[in-house]
Amino acid sequence: MEKYELDKLRALPIEGVAGRLGLKVEKHKALCPFHDDRHPSLSFHTKRNTYKCFVCDAHGGPIDLSMRITGKPFVEACRWLADEHNVILTEWKPAEKPRKEYPPDVEYLSRLVANPVLNDEARSFLFRQRRIHPAVVRWMGITSISVATPCWRHGKPYYDAPSLLFPYRDRNGQLMNVQSRYLGRKEGVPRFRFPSRSECRIFGLPVLERLGKGEGLWLSEGVTDCLALLSSGRKAIAIPGATLLKPEDVKLLASVKAEKGTVFHIFPDQDEAGERLYRSLVRAANDIGACLIRDELPEGCKDFGQWWATQM
Repeated sequence: MEKYELDKLRALPIEGVAGRLGLKVEKHKALCPFHDDRHPSLSFHTKRNTYKCFVCDAHGGPIDLSMRITGKPFVEACRWLADEHNVILTEWKPAEKPRKEYPPDVEYLSRLVANPVLNDEARSFLFRQRRIHPAVVRWMGITSISVATPCWRHGKPYYDAPSLLFPYRDRNGQLMNVQSRYLGRKEGVPRFRFPSRSECRIFGLPVLERLGKGEGLWLSEGVTDCLALLSSGRKAIAIPGATLLKPEDVKLLASVKAEKGTVFHIFPDQDEAGERLYRSLVRAANDIGACLIRDELPEGCKDFGQWWATQM
């Protein structure tokens, strides 16, 4: 795991991490889970992004808090944080054990997604759990794998199995990369994965070629929310997260605004990661002179995908 990736996890707001871990934070304090605490003695310093108990002296940052409460070792706690906060880590091995990496092999990835097929796990996830429209799945060329062996390349697997495979294409439909979404139950397997040293970009760019003049475009956090938005009849693309919004992506949004007069929309996920992406997009919209409309989800819905699944 690279230092810059660890820095992403250490920068996650400490109170948001505490909330994900089940602590009830009020006025920067919570009951300490590390001793028999009847009066909140666990304090959070938001500027330093740290926690400290003034009774048992437990202290640290987001990773330390996750390790202590979940009981997971360092790497496992980092994986948990990444999955819970939609932070994509491109390499799961500790820094002290470097391994040779390869750039994405687009020719090989093209063969993986050339003939889309959905296994039972994929059908259950897409159609029964998430209520994604089959036409959207076909148009996006989504496929699945049931075993990791066919995905070996350079002596290592690109993806775990069973997994969905999401093709990332440019506006003209040319394949750029493939992201997996693990559907199994094996402990310690990251939920999302790109090939090592991959550049994580925007998902669903062919949608832009179907965007009409002045038509709204929804910006979602993650592929599954994007698929739900498309299933609802909206035009949508997916940005992986606030920490992965690149200058090139902002430049692309600016070109869409200039070409189409597009008004952008977002249903922010109801968590800290969703708010951070929303704030990043507000800044980007201001920089390019675009309009970003915030659409609110009903009370109790974590994200658009969850809401959509309950409507069908």
